[in-house]
Amino acid sequence: MAYRVRLEIDPNAEEEIVIRCKTPNEEILKLQAALTGGMREIELLSGDEIYFIETKSILFFETDGNKTAAHTKTHMYYTDLKLYELEELLPRSFMRVSKSCIANTMAISSIRKEITGICEARFADTGKKIFISRSYYKAFKDKINETRLKL
Repeated sequence: MAYRVRLEIDPNAEEEIVIRCKTPNEEILKLQAALTGGMREIELLSGDEIYFIETKSILFFETDGNKTAAHTKTHMYYTDLKLYELEELLPRSFMRVSKSCIANTMAISSIRKEITGICEARFADTGKKIFISRSYYKAFKDKINETRLKL
């Protein structure tokens, strides 16, 4: 679908980006997420209830078969979104760390690298942990350095 794009230059105006649409579709939501640095809240399910959870409180997403689970410190929720869809929508602090997991790098409290090359990451104030596969480890370390170790 082609969109009309308009740039208005007004030296006295406050800078603002407006997306005007009849109804938000997946492409519009991806554009919004890209402009804002990622979605701030995500709609997740637990039982019969829908929750609106801040993305910064999510530790990681993982798939098990055809389900995608979102883990916080105390709860586990579900979403119909696939990991590749989440990668496009989440803030930059999230990244793929294995074929079946996306982690919030800002929530990781410790990392332990095994001799086999697999890395274990833990989250503060919870017993939850994830494994970072060898093929994602270098990109993961680069992301940690970029997001966590800024001077």
